[in-house]
Amino acid sequence: MTWEGAVSTTLDEMFELIEAMNVPEGYRAEIIEGEIVLNPQRATHATIIRKFTRALEAARGEDAPILWDVRVDFPGTLNGYAPDVTLVADNAAKALGGRYGYRDVELVAEVVSYSSKRDDYGSKLDTYAAAGVPEYVIVDPRPGLVHVFSEPRDGTYRETQSYPFGISFVLPVSQIPLDTANWPRD
Repeated sequence: MTWEGAVSTTLDEMFELIEAMNVPEGYRAEIIEGEIVLNPQRATHATIIRKFTRALEAARGEDAPILWDVRVDFPGTLNGYAPDVTLVADNAAKALGGRYGYRDVELVAEVVSYSSKRDDYGSKLDTYAAAGVPEYVIVDPRPGLVHVFSEPRDGTYRETQSYPFGISFVLPVSQIPLDTANWPRD
């Protein structure tokens, strides 16, 4: 068994435990560096995810492989993430366990909540860069900012741009336009 296979088996076992836990409605479960993490979903969070997803659909089409809260296993020690929004390459094929591989991920977006801030700006930022995810978007409704990380190299993003809510801009790598004029704030 390869290293990735061994880790995936362990992640599968951990996700089976999560399923047996009956995670309360309104919570999302992920495994971050081997820890099971539950984050509550809020109306602000859901609204931003919906608006972000609609922008992706408008740019890439209704049938584009856009996922939300769907497990993708990333490199590192036990990283089974369920990003808020994931854009997968059009030609990507599902891999082990019927999931997409992290190498097929073109864009990830995370909407920050009180409980996810440390991971969104820390572990996930590092993991997505190490995995070579071309574009990582952090939407932070508290200050009303969108941070876009791109050009991953040697485990870090080389480019970072920030935009305030209330404007329109184009994501630099995917070239997807975003209009944040009506995005809610916390």
